Amino acid sequence: MMRAFRLIGRGSSDTLEQLLRFTLLTLAWWLCALLIVPVGPATIVLFAMTDPRRLGDAPGWSEAVQIGRRSWRRGWLILLATMPLMFVLVWNIRAFATSSGQIVVLEPFWLLLLLIIGSICALALSVAALLDLPTAMAVRQGAQLVGAHPLRSIVMALALWLIVALGTLLVVPMVMFVPALVAAIVNRFALDGLAIPVTDVLAPTEEREREDRAGRSDHRHGLFSHPDTRR
Repeated sequence: MMRAFRLIGRGSSDTLEQLLRFTLLTLAWWLCALLIVPVGPATIVLFAMTDPRRLGDAPGWSEAVQIGRRSWRRGWLILLATMPLMFVLVWNIRAFATSSGQIVVLEPFWLLLLLIIGSICALALSVAALLDLPTAMAVRQGAQLVGAHPLRSIVMALALWLIVALGTLLVVPMVMFVPALVAAIVNRFALDGLAIPVTDVLAPTEEREREDRAGRSDHRHGLFSHPDTRR
């Protein structure tokens, strides 16, 4: 459970550290979403460009275009394989929320299924972008990650639904960076589930740490080696 919250925190930290870049990515994604047709490949691009392993690099917009060009098929197929079922589940939950019949007992099951399908969809998009996998392999890998870490996946899905709900309520965050934030968090879960290490590009190198230690040592030596001349 705590691992899930740490991954959410790391994805959020990635977004804050690259806020301008992620904002530009989000605005480009919204433009594609409004045009409808390119939203599939644009979603793959969003996940690829929020990969935490590339955060120290300059924005590769030409690379983003290339990723989008070769992701038309898999981007749309992943969305079409999962989104209709999610839509039906959301409709059922809303339609029968106030029902007094026996069917209302199915709502917890529908909600759980919605979280699972949503996790599979998000993780499939992530691994398709991060590992350049075809559609079938990406969906299979997403399902395997959810099956291997079901509780963690449910926590991730709940957190993402909450982020989207708050972003929608506040409007500006949703427009500016929430889609990129969602992608960054899912990427962290995908890489962690696949045991792929992520190097902190902002962490000091070993050489820099040695220089800092040497500098602090020289500073302390200077403080205690010179006699007090204030007489």
